[in-house]
Amino acid sequence: MFYIHPPEGQVALHSLEECVLTRLEYLELLYDKKTSEFSGNLEYLLECSVYDRIGHFTLRLLTASSTDFFGYWLAREKLLFKHRLNQISPRQLCRLLKSIIRQLKRRDKKENSVDVDSALLEVSLHYLQADVFSHIIDRNHSYECRAHRLKVDFQLLPKMVQNREVELSNGYAVVFCSQWREVLLSLFQTFIESEACDTEFPMESVLTDPRLIYLNRKLQFRLLRDGVSCGQLSASNLDVESLKFPPCMRNLHTELRRKHRLSHFARFYYSLFLKECGMKLEDAVDYWKNEYSKPQLNASICSHKWQKDAKKFTYSIRHMYGLEGSRKNYRAPNCNAICMQNVGPNYEGGCPFKEFDNRSLKRLLSSSLPKSDLDEFLKTVSRLQPKSACTAYLKLSRKDVGDVTVTSPVEFYLARINPS
Repeated sequence: MFYIHPPEGQVALHSLEECVLTRLEYLELLYDKKTSEFSGNLEYLLECSVYDRIGHFTLRLLTASSTDFFGYWLAREKLLFKHRLNQISPRQLCRLLKSIIRQLKRRDKKENSVDVDSALLEVSLHYLQADVFSHIIDRNHSYECRAHRLKVDFQLLPKMVQNREVELSNGYAVVFCSQWREVLLSLFQTFIESEACDTEFPMESVLTDPRLIYLNRKLQFRLLRDGVSCGQLSASNLDVESLKFPPCMRNLHTELRRKHRLSHFARFYYSLFLKECGMKLEDAVDYWKNEYSKPQLNASICSHKWQKDAKKFTYSIRHMYGLEGSRKNYRAPNCNAICMQNVGPNYEGGCPFKEFDNRSLKRLLSSSLPKSDLDEFLKTVSRLQPKSACTAYLKLSRKDVGDVTVTSPVEFYLARINPS
């Protein structure tokens, strides 16, 4: 329940995947107060079980590569810890405090975590004192009781300090027996954040281990699909990142940069792609404002201007992010939807592998492939189905991408930035 030491031993990859995704599903439902809708395997969530620890530590490792992902996960993991504290029995509380002490004594001291460790040890020993423990588990124990007090470094209880739930004295936060749950919850967050900032945190394994790369990609796709921004794309880095886009979306990006306008459906699909790939709402507004504030080319069939239609554009973008109107979670189109589009002479969208001739395709792909590789690729591309051609292009542009079949533009981009 208070995760200090990771589990040891081996676990099959399919079990690890199910364990991680089941935990993530439950955390999301708990956050949305919909746990009654959970239909997964409860075996993976049994408190203090091996699967419980595996799920926690794997998610902690995978989400630590992104500040946004880590914050998203930790907020929900804290909620699970709080939920368990609220349901804890005296015997379970005693076992929890003894477990914290036992794990900390086995732990090597680290410069950036020793203060958290010391505070955790002191707090646990304090609450295990016979008179204190019997006092806090008493059914008549008041939520405002101040019979027992303890001093903790105020830096380790930032949320309680921010909410003015503690008294400050010479650099210490004075906490009382009635606040034992809040103290443990605050130290839980501080401990995990400290671990994530540890210089010895094994992030290299996420980038090199093919099993963790696979899980990381599935996790990102799951969160991005559900509208959780990872902050991968921004208005400032989009030109660089666009080189990793699938050809259909790179074409829309190029056309927008050239004409500063896109037709309605092209703009709609490209916006959804950017959203699912991690562009935050604020960056999306800035990006479209910058383009639609510029003069349009005569070749563009769109006559909108940001100066005139700012409110309309802002509402439209917020609507796609599920913040206006029906608050629907719009999804970016997959490859089948793109290939089935009726592409007219003025429409910038569609699949380039289906709609472009070799000359147009060569111009689009020339910035990401050497000329010799591109010429060889173009000789074979006409004999391939669009999705097969896109998969072949992905493997050619990134040799270490592994075994993957492209089924959507978002999947292409995630595979491009997270090869396996």
